[in-house]
This record gives sequence, C-alpha cells and structure tokens, in this order.
Amino acid sequence: MSRATRGNSSQLREARPFGARAVWLWALGNTLAGLAVGVAIYLFAEGDVTPRGLIPMSIVFANVVGFAAVLTARFVLPRYSGLPVFLRIPLAGLTLVAGGVLGSGLAMFVNPLVVFYQLRLGLMVLTINGVMALAVGLVTYTYEQMRIQMDQEAAERGKLEHEMNIARNIQMELLPKSFPKLPGLDMFAFTVPARHVGGDCYDVIDMGDSKLAITIGDVSGKGTPAAILMANVQAAVRVLSESRVPAAELITRVNRLVHGYTEDGVFITFFYSILDTRTGEVVYVNAGHNPPCILRRDGSREYLDRGGLVIGVMPNSEYDVGRATLHTGDDLVLYTDGVTEAENLEEEMYGEERLEQLLIEHRHASAREIEERVYTSVKDFAAGASQTDDLTMVIVKMTSDSADEETAEVPDSPRIANGGSPAARGAPATGALWGPATANGSSEQVN
Repeated sequence: MSRATRGNSSQLREARPFGARAVWLWALGNTLAGLAVGVAIYLFAEGDVTPRGLIPMSIVFANVVGFAAVLTARFVLPRYSGLPVFLRIPLAGLTLVAGGVLGSGLAMFVNPLVVFYQLRLGLMVLTINGVMALAVGLVTYTYEQMRIQMDQEAAERGKLEHEMNIARNIQMELLPKSFPKLPGLDMFAFTVPARHVGGDCYDVIDMGDSKLAITIGDVSGKGTPAAILMANVQAAVRVLSESRVPAAELITRVNRLVHGYTEDGVFITFFYSILDTRTGEVVYVNAGHNPPCILRRDGSREYLDRGGLVIGVMPNSEYDVGRATLHTGDDLVLYTDGVTEAENLEEEMYGEERLEQLLIEHRHASAREIEERVYTSVKDFAAGASQTDDLTMVIVKMTSDSADEETAEVPDSPRIANGGSPAARGAPATGALWGPATANGSSEQVN
C-alpha cells in the first residue's frame, strides 16, 4: 500500500458520521437557508413566479445541496489528498459544484412543472445551488481537516505525555530507594524536577567498611537532555565508587568523560564525598557545586568548598581534596541551587540566609522532618510562583539523643505548605513527599 493510499485510508477512517442531533440541526439550517433563497428569488423574479411552488422547492434544494456538500467534503474530497495540488484543488471544486448541480436537478422532480414553465428560473436555481454547494463544501472540508489535525496533535501530545511520564519513572528508579542501614546515621533526600524529568541527581553508595559515597549534582539546563546526561554521570560515578577510585581521580575521570562527549557550554556542578561512618571523617571534592554545609551541634557552620572547576568545561582540570569531620549531633546538608534560587511572584529569591536560618532552627529534628520543613518553607515562599529549577536536597545526620521541643511533642511534622501542597520525588500530582527514610533500609511515602 502506498503512502498516499495509507493517508487517504486514515482520513476516511477518521471522518465521523453525523449523529442524529447533528443531522436535525443541519437540516434546520438548510431549511432556513432554502427559505431565504426562495424569498430572494421570488423578489428578484418580481412576481413572475408564485411562492407556493418556489418556496418548498427551494427548501428541498437547500437540504439536498447542503447534505450533498457535507458528504462530498467528508468522504469524497479526502480521496484526492494524494494528488498534486494543481490537480487536487480544481478537481475538488468541480466535484462540489457537480454535486450541488446534480442534487438540485434531482430535487426538481419535486415540482417539475415550475422548471418546465420557468426555464430561466431553473437555470438560476442550479447556478445558485452549485455556488452554494462549493462554498458549503469548502467550509466543511476545511473544518474537517482542522478537526483531524487537532485530534492528531492531541493524540501526539498524549503520547508524548505518556512517554515523558515513563522517562520520569525511569529517572526516579535510578535514585536510591533505600539508604544503607548503618548505626548512628539518619538520612533523608528528595528531588523535585521542574519538568517531567530534571538534571539534578543525588546518590548514596555503600562502599563497604562502613564507608558511604554521598553525591549530589546539577546539570546546566533542564528537561530531557539534562536528565540523560545526569543519568550517564550517575552511572559512571557509581561504577568508579564501587571500584574504590580515589575522590579526586574519580572527578577527574568524569570531567574528561563529560567534556569529550558533550557540546560546548554544557557543564555539571557536582559534589562527591566519602563518609566514614565510624570516625565521621568526610573526604570530598567540590566541582563548582553549592558548598554543602556541616551544621554543628552548637549552631556553627562549616562549608565544604574545596575542589575545582565545574565538570565538563576544561578537559585537564585538576581537583583538590577537602577533609572534614562529622561529630555526634552534626548535620551534613547538600542541596542544589534550585532551593536557594526559588523565586516568589515578586522575583525575590529564597536565598541561602533563609535556608540556613531554618536549618539552625530545626537542627535537632530528624533528617526527614528537616527536609519536609525546608520544602514547605520554599513552597510557602514561592506562594504560587512556578518552579523554574529542579529542587534537590540530601541531609545526613550523625545521630543525637537530643530533640527540640516542637518535634518531641509532635511526632509527625507539618507537611502541607500554605502556598501549595508539597510536591515530591516521583509523584508531584499526588502531593506526596517520597524519599528513602531513616537508616533502617526502608522507603516510605509521606502524605
């Protein structure tokens, strides 16, 4: 079967027949049009013909022409779609005119005596109805083609939406479903893409010997290209981490990989760290990412900013290794700039100062509770403004026995933002906040 034949068949299949209501409405419209034409012809004839025979015949003519034009436009003209335009347009016009004239000729049998005695009147009716058939048919055909095109576009949008949902689910599946079960550690994380898929990523990799590789990254740009690049980077980092490649060498290799396989202007901010959960020592490399913060139990802060350039800009970039130590009661907070650069309707940014104040205020709460409060605070601040960047945060706490009074009295912290319900990792439409829960190896949903 040729492409043109398939196209014709597709259009013929999509041509929907009239429903009963549409038939009656179309007949009413044709009747009113026929009445108007009959009256106009009667006035033009200046009394040469009686309205008793003219008006019924004109109404019949209008209905025959109207239905003939519609049926021709919907079921005959699509057969010409495979022809060249210089043939298709004249042929379509002649078909519509012929249909109107033929229909009018058949309708004349309703009252042939009128035409027999008024030949000029009969020719006038045939001409007028032929022109009307052409106009009605072209309008109907144009409308039908627009409807088919809109239906096809809607179907394509639905298909794209379905594929993007699949891509989102795949991306979410690449994130940790649970965190390693290690004593003295409380972790929680979430990511909320600005679109179906995003360029943010986090990971927690069990390296054995009570060591964890904790990462967070942000690809320049948003959407599918950023998500694909980040998925590849995430896979490379995981493989190199499990091979015990040192932190600086790992980032150097990833930098060369990204630079060699991406276009100019594409870069990734990335933070890679190895936490020894027995000693609390953190060995890290910061490749141009927002410096993660160690929030000390006494409220002081330490920023992890040693490293080098963002990944992907210079193929031979060198990276320094930084070191820090987490003590009992300390929090390690990693986030992407989507959190601090979230804007409200006045285009004011959420900012690092507001985030740090919130973290200090609730530093004794659980990791999950802190993240819920941060997300709620960001949504309240935005107050209905659209999310323009991906939001991602990871919190690692060295377990403390202390708890602030508020969270001690209320086991489940608030999860509904005044500015809008919480979105979540993998399920923004449900208002659920997803993420690996505390270090018990489980994954839970928070409503």
